[in-house]
Amino acid sequence: MKFKKLLLGLTVFAAILYSCSSDSSSDASASTPESVADAKQNITNTFNSFYNCLNTLDDGELSNFILYSLFNSGNQDYNDSWIKNLSSKFEEQYGEVFLNNKLQFANRAGVYVWNSTSQSWTKQAASNIITLKFPSRQNHSGNDAEFSLNAYNDTSVSYTSETYWLPTLVNFTLKRDNNLVFSLNASNITFNVNTNFSMPTNADIVIYTAPYTHNFSWRRNSAVDFQLNYNSATPQGCTNSIVTNVKLKHSDYGNITSISDVKTANGTVSVGDLKIVYAANIEAITAYENPTPAQINNNTNAEVYYNNAKIGNLIYDEVNGTTKIYIVYADGTRENVDVYVGDFETKIRAIFENYLN
Repeated sequence: MKFKKLLLGLTVFAAILYSCSSDSSSDASASTPESVADAKQNITNTFNSFYNCLNTLDDGELSNFILYSLFNSGNQDYNDSWIKNLSSKFEEQYGEVFLNNKLQFANRAGVYVWNSTSQSWTKQAASNIITLKFPSRQNHSGNDAEFSLNAYNDTSVSYTSETYWLPTLVNFTLKRDNNLVFSLNASNITFNVNTNFSMPTNADIVIYTAPYTHNFSWRRNSAVDFQLNYNSATPQGCTNSIVTNVKLKHSDYGNITSISDVKTANGTVSVGDLKIVYAANIEAITAYENPTPAQINNNTNAEVYYNNAKIGNLIYDEVNGTTKIYIVYADGTRENVDVYVGDFETKIRAIFENYLN
């Protein structure tokens, strides 16, 4: 459906905007209109900052850990056999980590150390948490990696009439050479439990992917109103935030099967002084079997701001059957957003060539 293409186009454009930003010395409270030329330059600067931030991620401790542990040097092919081997050996010695869809946290608590000579785990100490010390790569001389599951609580939920145990609280860390490379701290997780589908109603999650810190907040404000808040930052100045509000047509969560079950969506995407404010009457659009660009644009709105001054609108169009997203500037001129994202794949491949070659 055309509306799905519109959402995809807007998502790609917005995702790049909120993925990173550079430091700005401008006054965030200002709203003086700028020229179209300045607006274009500011958008370009934001995308350049985006790619710089991706380089920061690629150069970070987590990326280095992944490349060292999960990719073969030389041809750089993905290879998780070493990590799988460690996991299989642990379960052979101490039993399955998951039984009947439930994590065996208390029953597996302890400090476990990998013995390279015997190629087996040794439980060195009792503990109320799970700690695994192991080589981050096969044939590495020492146990330079440490995984710790520091806290865990769960609750029973149901999906398609099968019972699962999902976390209501979880905290774990991953270190290499005593440097934190990844962590997850999730709390305040609740569910509306039904037989065939249990809807998450609240969650607070902090994820660290060195050097990024990500904060997520999920809230059910009423039976049909949900909100997602997200922000992230690095010490290098890559910051972003996003707020999304979704209103459903009904609260029969088990029978939500497609976007046609959504009534409206709106929110903001901000990065530095650049912001998108968007809204969509999804119910109206999905009522059309094959909506035209005019019908889509009449029921959606996406405005682009810089330093609180509006610099344009994002609109949907089709050219020779191909989906296009345009930004219409204050002077009425418009530009395909491909001007800013057309080389996206090429630049991503260049940044993450260690993973993609």
